[in-house]
Amino acid sequence: MKVLLSKQLKELRIKKGNTQEDLANHLGISAQAVSKWEREEGYPDITLLPAIASYYNVSVDDLLGVGETEKEKKILSYKEKNSELFHDGKSRDRVALWREAQKEFPNDLTVIHGLMYALSAEDQDANADEIIACGERIINESTDQSLRGGAIQCLCFTYYYAKKDAVTAGKYANMAGDVTTYDLLLHILEGERAVIHCQRNVMALFDEIGLSVRIMCQKGGYTSEENIKAREFLIQCFDLLYPDGNCGFYHVRYSEIYKEMAESYLKLGDASKMFECLDKSADHAIRYDTLKDGKFTSFIVNKIDFSSIHAVKDYTENDSGLLLKSLKGEKFKQFETDPRMVKLVEKLTPVAQFH
Repeated sequence: MKVLLSKQLKELRIKKGNTQEDLANHLGISAQAVSKWEREEGYPDITLLPAIASYYNVSVDDLLGVGETEKEKKILSYKEKNSELFHDGKSRDRVALWREAQKEFPNDLTVIHGLMYALSAEDQDANADEIIACGERIINESTDQSLRGGAIQCLCFTYYYAKKDAVTAGKYANMAGDVTTYDLLLHILEGERAVIHCQRNVMALFDEIGLSVRIMCQKGGYTSEENIKAREFLIQCFDLLYPDGNCGFYHVRYSEIYKEMAESYLKLGDASKMFECLDKSADHAIRYDTLKDGKFTSFIVNKIDFSSIHAVKDYTENDSGLLLKSLKGEKFKQFETDPRMVKLVEKLTPVAQFH
């Protein structure tokens, strides 16, 4: 059993707003003794524990941190279940999970953080006010940089996309800063760990290029021809990083990019090019959905493993199912009897999954 007495003593004292001398006077001992307890240089006599607990209006178990340890175990189990649901794209179930956790731990900021992200994935527009309340509470009460960073990001996106408030979104974006611990690790790590970290950074940079180009097209009023040109550039980027075709999770990116190109060719009335891109999109979706765990083999990322278990999403279909749903939708309805579309549907159907 892990005893967290020193941590608990200090937190309880700060919360109550008293000094080490105050507790010492209450117990009839020296302030130096209390100081040693908080520094883990000694422990109070067992006969003093009830008096200390009573002074802070907590149980002896809470004073020893036993309750805190059990709480950490339970929250960890909630986080593990959340990861499973996130992997399967079950956003509504994630919200229900974190609401259940909140009933048990109503003031725990890790739980509030989990609920905030689940609400955002389920329906950012409908849940905007609650997301903002969660995020602002984390920023006001937490000193954990991971929780604060997540809250800042969530607040930025919620204000921008759900509230259409670019000014407030910009305020939170500026809070994120330009220098992060992640970047500083480049200079600190050594050997194999440094190489792996650098390779992950390269992958993240290529992903950032992809996101930036696609948003640029979305917000720049680009023509269909310009959208195609931008996507061709992205394909060249990913081909540069994964010249051997072993791109793991990034088959999803290829599939998305080719589908977007197909939609631009559709607007141009070029069915031949459209089907060529849709066929490539389907091939990459299928390759991802049938992917086995392994390691990237391209030189620049050959220290990185990939596993489908680490993939997360906000939709319940697999990628073949998502593409198949799109092909059967209104956008491509005029081609539903076209032999090329029939062939695509037949290709995707055995792999497609709908939960």
